[in-house]
Amino acid sequence: MATIDDNLAESTAKLNIWLEKQLPDAKSISIANLIRPEGSGFSNDTLLADLSYQQDGEQHKHKIVLRISPTGFPVFPFYDIPQQFDVMRALEQNTNIPVPKCLWKEYDKSIVGENFYVMEYLEGKVPSDNPPYHMAGFVKEATPEERGAMWKNGISKMAALHQLDYKDAGLGFLAWPDANKSAIEQHLHYYEDYFTWAARGRSQPVAEHALQWLKDNMPTGERDGIIWGDSRFGNLMYSGLDVCAVLDWEMIAIGNPEADLAWWLFVDWTLQRGNGNPEIAGARPEGIPSDEETVAYYEQCTGQPVKHLKYYQVFAGFRFACVMIRIMQQQVSYGTFPEELGDALERNNSVTQILAELLDLPAPE
Repeated sequence: MATIDDNLAESTAKLNIWLEKQLPDAKSISIANLIRPEGSGFSNDTLLADLSYQQDGEQHKHKIVLRISPTGFPVFPFYDIPQQFDVMRALEQNTNIPVPKCLWKEYDKSIVGENFYVMEYLEGKVPSDNPPYHMAGFVKEATPEERGAMWKNGISKMAALHQLDYKDAGLGFLAWPDANKSAIEQHLHYYEDYFTWAARGRSQPVAEHALQWLKDNMPTGERDGIIWGDSRFGNLMYSGLDVCAVLDWEMIAIGNPEADLAWWLFVDWTLQRGNGNPEIAGARPEGIPSDEETVAYYEQCTGQPVKHLKYYQVFAGFRFACVMIRIMQQQVSYGTFPEELGDALERNNSVTQILAELLDLPAPE
């Protein structure tokens, strides 16, 4: 796992001093119970804490979350924590997309070892990736009707995001730098660089074939919208059956929003493939719509047809393959996997298996 300053007591003291500048009118500012939760993800570091202070004669107590740039073995070549803060702040201020309230961002790495931002902690439930929500947790325990409602509510929130004008939403800073090239051209250029960096000169047959296929089959004349990026059921927080927060904006970009629908479906396929339970592999729990029903519902929510789903499913698979290469290398670096196993899993995992099937390739070896 990526690590920050391991001395949480020292970090607490530094944060108390730092917060005095963020809350100049407050008194008796105190950070307590600073902890690093288990399972905070492969690509970021997270701390939880209790914040208390007095202001205008009232006592305030909040649970807060610190999201910190990773300092261990990175999954992404570049990780822009301040941009994630700016994205959520813009969505909070200019749209109806529910996101956690962002409080402050900080570039000074001396506080907790890297730049970071602070947001309010939200109470809610998030569908589990490990074990997958197909197998355990509140989604599995819900009735079929409840599962279907949660899934559709997630799709409708994603569709609402896609109907926004990114400039009106205050996200003009996400525009691609070359106005003479399409969003997908520039997106592919970014991920080709990512792939080259991740592969480290070693052969990755399925991903290499997928990249060439994507270059050869690029759609044209597409509209530009907000691509959430890591658009999946497990990045939504629920209060009851309703979405109370859309989470994790590290992969946000501008382009054809169909990329999000394709990623949503692809990630769900990988969770089915990788859950280790052959009795339910390839099937969602009763009540969750099928792929075809999900696409139809998305079209109903947006009022627009989905035109390039296979292309963006392959795009999802290629992007995910890049991420998986780095995750496997990360696990070797941290001693979780032996090097030989990690090397094999870079090429042959649930992502590359599905990607090979999409492209009618032999199964990866």
